Amino acid sequence: MLAVVTFTDPRKTSLSIERENALLEKHKKLAKDLEDSGFKIFDVNRALGKYDSLKNGKNFGIDDKDEVIRASKLIGSQDISGIILGLWHWTESNLITLLAKETNKPLLLYADDDPAWAGTTCITSVGASLWESSVNYYALHHTRLKGDIEKVKAWARAVEAVSKLSRKSLLLWGAPYTLGMEHLMDDLPRLKRFIGDFLLFDQYLIIKKADSMLSDEKERIRVEEFFDWIHKNMNIKYDDTMLTPEVLRRQIAIYLAAKDVWEEYKGETVAVSIKCQPELSEVYGVTACLIPALFPFNMDVKGEKPIIPATCEGDIKGTISSALLFYLSGKPPLFGDIKYVDDDVVLIANCGASSLYYANLSEDPEKNLRATTIQPQCQGASGGALTYRTPPTLLTFARLIRKAGEYYLLYFIGESLEITDEIESKLRWGKQWPHTAIKNPLDKEKFLNVMGANHLSAAPGDFRSEIEFVAKLWGIKAIDLGNERDVDLFLHSP
Repeated sequence: MLAVVTFTDPRKTSLSIERENALLEKHKKLAKDLEDSGFKIFDVNRALGKYDSLKNGKNFGIDDKDEVIRASKLIGSQDISGIILGLWHWTESNLITLLAKETNKPLLLYADDDPAWAGTTCITSVGASLWESSVNYYALHHTRLKGDIEKVKAWARAVEAVSKLSRKSLLLWGAPYTLGMEHLMDDLPRLKRFIGDFLLFDQYLIIKKADSMLSDEKERIRVEEFFDWIHKNMNIKYDDTMLTPEVLRRQIAIYLAAKDVWEEYKGETVAVSIKCQPELSEVYGVTACLIPALFPFNMDVKGEKPIIPATCEGDIKGTISSALLFYLSGKPPLFGDIKYVDDDVVLIANCGASSLYYANLSEDPEKNLRATTIQPQCQGASGGALTYRTPPTLLTFARLIRKAGEYYLLYFIGESLEITDEIESKLRWGKQWPHTAIKNPLDKEKFLNVMGANHLSAAPGDFRSEIEFVAKLWGIKAIDLGNERDVDLFLHSP
């Protein structure tokens, strides 16, 4: 929820009915614009009874410290992610400083682009005072906008996403790091700057549940029901070794076991990650590809279900990146390896599965399922990979990385491209994986040098502004790969 609060000039000699009426209309319009875009608004001026003030010869805007304290208590009583301050005309800066100190929430200073009133004067005065006082992090790192309601909405999406992530947990099956990839090691206490907590479980919990499901007559019914559903909705290509009906049943049991565990913790869980390699893929003998395919998808055998961002190989920073994009976009996040790069194209292909939403990009899940083929894996002891080629669209990519102990947020717009017959003919290893081709925002050398991971996350749409706001709220540097100066500064930093 977002708090919207309007201030005004507290000087008694400056009381202006015309001004206060203008402030009232501007305040109402801002709140309505946000509500019409799906945001839940807490109208602080309404809660203070300020809508009736003009009838009593008083100001609509907050104009004294007692009201600020009352407003702060009201904000504190609600589940508020951030505060939008309507600074349409002059107010005294110390009122805002007091609110900032009492609430300690993300702050946006806003006025419309109306030359009739002194919004610009107010924003610059208040902003400078917040810098001067620096009563807390959010006072020092507030945001100022004027007349750009779309950017206000971007800020709102960012603060809502950051707030949700800060209260939720990642559910991780299998302790990182995977296959010697040291960048998957992390400082979990420091990562609590971004995420609420971590639920760490051994993969044996899934294996035990899956084996029990396959051996118990009643539980086996769930597997068979799922098996029939897959055959009805997707294309299957069996062979005699890597993908047999029994191997597919074991993959289904792994998915159902993981889903059962998630059900126990769904109230606090924002995303999941499965280590898989080598314990499941090699030792247990079957890959867990239905988890990254169906967790971040809105349907399975039981019908409509929640979208749960999911990653592989215990990639914690990748899981946070995927969860962030999900909260910004509302869409299933894509996750995968950077499989190939040249000056023109980057290929993203996860090792067996990614969200099935990207098979067709349809809001009808059955169309996405029909565009998917399950065929034998190219690695592990056995398993089926879920094959598709993402259609052309616009994607925002993001990746939380760490360099020399400091976190950074890489991001860029990727225009996905049709995977032509020429590209397809060059694929060998991992051809059966889901592939997404995008236009390279850099040349291949810079792209390779700036990457702090072999995995990327993505979501449909343009969320560059939101990601910049998120980085500011997190207190880290955002690096736009579409901006070569950003990239060069990062590459040449110590």
